[in-house]
Amino acid sequence: MKKRIAVVGATGLVGRKTIEMLKEYKLDDNDIFLFASKNSVGKDFDINSKKVIVQELNNDIQKYKLDYALFCTPESVSKIYAKVLASQGTIVIDFSSLYRTDYPIIIPEINMSMAKGNIVCNPNCSTSISLMALANVHKLFGLKKVEYSTYQSLSGAGQMALLDQKEKDCNKLKKLDFVIDNNLIPYIGTFDESGFSKEENKMIYETKKILNDKNIQVSATCIRVNVDVCHSISINFETRKNATKKDIINSLKNAINVEYVGDDFSKLQPSFVKDKKDVYVGRVRKTELGKNTFAMFVVGDNLRKGASQNGVQILAELIKRSDL
Repeated sequence: MKKRIAVVGATGLVGRKTIEMLKEYKLDDNDIFLFASKNSVGKDFDINSKKVIVQELNNDIQKYKLDYALFCTPESVSKIYAKVLASQGTIVIDFSSLYRTDYPIIIPEINMSMAKGNIVCNPNCSTSISLMALANVHKLFGLKKVEYSTYQSLSGAGQMALLDQKEKDCNKLKKLDFVIDNNLIPYIGTFDESGFSKEENKMIYETKKILNDKNIQVSATCIRVNVDVCHSISINFETRKNATKKDIINSLKNAINVEYVGDDFSKLQPSFVKDKKDVYVGRVRKTELGKNTFAMFVVGDNLRKGASQNGVQILAELIKRSDL
């Protein structure tokens, strides 16, 4: 039976990629509805050989009796519409961070069994990419400590940040706080009183919740870099059980949708990983910081596994579940 599926925020970077993912995961033969702000009304997308017109997002969305809605929107939009639809029986997959403390945060390869209720959350983009590499390590050896250093692309901040890429005047920036041309910005998001940014706190909280282990000690430093697409993350970690470098590499080789590339540096670059569905991992090292301490480098497409692909994977699994 066909499902009634909405993409909310259909004309943004993530929304457009989500429409692509619906095609890739062969879900575009369902009844697809597209919603966006008033400025985007009338735009159209070719979905399963049909022209689908973008409609204005307003309270009328409740009339469509949707089975699923993917919210590729900021928190402010999800706050208005997500719970309203969920209360009507629509299963909402929310890409914003608004509901992550109260509802399941899902990476299908890791914790799909936790997807319950009518609101399911996509993780932060860097969390999703990082945990694809770390989850099997945690399963086999237990993670005691994790320290992230991220190098996050401009597309993670949206279309406006990409427009800032070549701007050299701070007064003319549309999204970023500082000029990114020939530069990087050493934080992402607002700060709490301890000095951690919102992006960093997302990674800290979500790592523990998705891996279902509050005892993992996590720290993060998140940095915006002048790259269009793909987030790169340097990860230092300590395992609870004894492990060797070979053990860690084997755990990565056996992880689902993870490509272990060793020291093939040509495959650990955003320019290579862009638009790849898998997460790429290499540069695994045993460090001197402790008995079971290691480092590795991870790269993933933030518009795919960091956002749209992950959300559509959740959708595909939920549809399978409903059809059983």
